[in-house]
Amino acid sequence: MRKQLAGIRKAFGIVWDADKTYPFLLLTRALSASIAPLYASVCVSRLVSKLAGEERRTDSVIFTLFLLLAGIFLFRALEAVLEWQCSYRYMRMQDVFIAKNSRKAMNMEYPATESSEVADLYGNVWMANMSPGVILEQAFFVFGGAVQVLGCVGIILHLGYVLLGIVAVFIALCCFLDYRMGARRMKYELEAVPLNRAISYTRNCMGDVSCAKDIRLYYPESFFLKRLAAYQKQKMEKERSREHYCGHLLSLQAALQLLQTFVLYTVLIHRFLQGGIEIGYFSLTVSSIGIFMGAVKRISAAWNQIIKNVVFLEYLECFRSLPERFEIGNGRKEAMTHSGEMLSIEFRDVWFRYPGAEKYSLEAVNVTLNKGEVMTIVGENGSGKTTFVKLLLGLYRPTKGEILLNGVNIDRYTDEEYRAVFAPVFQDYRLFAYTIRENLVFDGAYHKAEAEALLAELDLDKTVNSLPDGVEQYVGKGYEKSGVDFSGGEKQKIAIARALLKDSVCVVLDEPSAALDPIAEMKLYWQINKLAKEKACVFITHRLAGVRLSNRILYFENGRIAEQGSCQTLLEKAGKFYEFYQLQAQLYLSEESTAMK
Repeated sequence: MRKQLAGIRKAFGIVWDADKTYPFLLLTRALSASIAPLYASVCVSRLVSKLAGEERRTDSVIFTLFLLLAGIFLFRALEAVLEWQCSYRYMRMQDVFIAKNSRKAMNMEYPATESSEVADLYGNVWMANMSPGVILEQAFFVFGGAVQVLGCVGIILHLGYVLLGIVAVFIALCCFLDYRMGARRMKYELEAVPLNRAISYTRNCMGDVSCAKDIRLYYPESFFLKRLAAYQKQKMEKERSREHYCGHLLSLQAALQLLQTFVLYTVLIHRFLQGGIEIGYFSLTVSSIGIFMGAVKRISAAWNQIIKNVVFLEYLECFRSLPERFEIGNGRKEAMTHSGEMLSIEFRDVWFRYPGAEKYSLEAVNVTLNKGEVMTIVGENGSGKTTFVKLLLGLYRPTKGEILLNGVNIDRYTDEEYRAVFAPVFQDYRLFAYTIRENLVFDGAYHKAEAEALLAELDLDKTVNSLPDGVEQYVGKGYEKSGVDFSGGEKQKIAIARALLKDSVCVVLDEPSAALDPIAEMKLYWQINKLAKEKACVFITHRLAGVRLSNRILYFENGRIAEQGSCQTLLEKAGKFYEFYQLQAQLYLSEESTAMK
């Protein structure tokens, strides 16, 4: 009970911040819905008494009938207005909460995005998106039901405590059964979150156009159908167990309600036949018992909804309390800003271990990236390259050691300030189903001359100019039917153009030539070096066509920098990098000379 009351207070605070009118509308609706049946029952009982009495005054009967009909009309009109207002504000508030949760998802610290626990939490959050509104709505249902119960108790008590006691016993038993059903359904919903995620992922793969070629060439149709059927079978088994349990309780509840009706009507009819109550009060008592039973039933159902949604509210609070990437805290000093110029970024004895891992992914990394320097990161899979880049970009913080920007620990800068230094192109870069212009600058200023010159340097100008809407053409068909599907190389060049147009001082490219042939690859490296001008460049690659253009190469092995230096120095050393280079040398030597002509 204490937990639910605390949840109601929290929900009220959240809803109040979103819409201060909504709680008053819910209160008015609850009072109106609770008073209307009592009012109608009293009017009907008085009308029955007047019709059954010896003096049947027409004017009195008409007046009572008028009061009944006028009251019903007014309550129905008020109910319609309140229902419309509540529904409208509920949907508007839902939009506010969706926007808030989406903003939180974009701003939470990057490590959380790679956590399976946060993925499950995020799934629960969307289920709990309107938990505050639901909790408050159900709380007012409880309040309205309590008003009805008190009104009915006052009426039933005129016939003694025995009748009230009979009603209370049966209601208590039914409420207990409701609670047990609610608890079982809540348990099922929580257990179903991972299964729902798996089902959703499989369905998305089956309908995702980006998976179409792989599905048709590698996987038979039955593979995904079998996976989907297996997940759905697990879900159905859980649902069957839940409904089997709840079905037994519902049958028991129906039997109790039938027995309750028989006992109550037997007592009432016996009292009426003995002359203990008049026909009008008999009618009022019968309707009051029905209202009483319905009110308690609704209170029980509403309270079960509160119990369920308070659990989801905890998930919502947990999600919204995740650290955000722009926050300054956790021991950080007051934020400071830099001039926008990067003189150097230094890794000073940096060690890193992923959360929950025992082994360090990076060990004793000491390296400095200077202004205007071109650095290439190479190494085998799992050598630490990706982890190094995540630390460089500020997506992770070192477990030990420190990273310095212009000699100052990066924890002294806000994440927003530090990450403004970089313009990355990830290996799994993403173009969005918006216009080319929006993919290049998002909502930033679009400088046409600069953008056109850059597109021309990347050999994209002819492609873009040939489109009906130019840079206003949509990318892909996920958003607009008129969208254009670009080749892999063209998409990658658009992503590179986006990085070069960003007003940053360090360009980071992860496998920038993965979608290109060797000749186009070598040409791209020359283009990037030319366009980057005085910006620092960091390349992460398995393909070594452009390493000769680098000032320095870092060769990673087992989480450490095994070798570093210029390409010529490392080749003369004939160490690890030399062996790595020789594996690809014969492939590129002829194409290098061709690309440079």
